[in-house]
Amino acid sequence: MTTLAEHLTAQVDALWRDEFYNVRDGEFSMQSATPYKKAILTLGEKKNRKSVFLKLQELRYLTYIFPIVQIQLAKYTEAMADVMTYILSTINSTFVTPPPSAN
Repeated sequence: MTTLAEHLTAQVDALWRDEFYNVRDGEFSMQSATPYKKAILTLGEKKNRKSVFLKLQELRYLTYIFPIVQIQLAKYTEAMADVMTYILSTINSTFVTPPPSAN
């Protein structure tokens, strides 16, 4: 996520100028396919590799919404601890079955 955030604008600029741009960080890589004005985002190694092709217009849109996505992901990650606490307390609680005469 951080690598994509740091290099997304540079990738858009490179595609706009018909230049090649390539970045690799661990299992994530992003490179340009300049004749087609597309970027190739790849995650994974060898046989588990998955790639996505994004057009220049799609990348530009992503640069606009990416800060929102980062904020939402941070909030989701922050809330996961509370959700796990709730789930574990629910699992450890006892359920009381109401009598058949209860409405």
